[in-house]
Amino acid sequence: MSESLKPTLVIINLPVKDLEAATAWYTKVLGHGPSGEPSPTDVEFDLRDGVSLLLTTGDDEAHEAGCKVLFGVEDLAAEQKRLAGVDVVSSERQEIEGALAWCDFKSPEDHRLGMVQLLQG
Repeated sequence: MSESLKPTLVIINLPVKDLEAATAWYTKVLGHGPSGEPSPTDVEFDLRDGVSLLLTTGDDEAHEAGCKVLFGVEDLAAEQKRLAGVDVVSSERQEIEGALAWCDFKSPEDHRLGMVQLLQG
């Protein structure tokens, strides 16, 4: 049996059309500014230890791939309220009883995003 992959770092490489506007929007949604600008075409947000969101205008493969980014949260209702306070509309809460609850929302560039809360049985 082979060993499993054990990443020491996870980077979500999210293509954007307007880096300045996307940086401002994600700053509002995440509640904090970027942690760095590794190149003129990239802005990085640290999400937690070893996990980053990289907004990019310079990665053609990322532009072709597309993705949906899900953020795990402790309190979905509180986060939905916080997002509403910065004019971000999320879908209604959906739930699998005793397992998880989630909602979806979109960025101005139509990226699919969501928040997920693990529920205690």
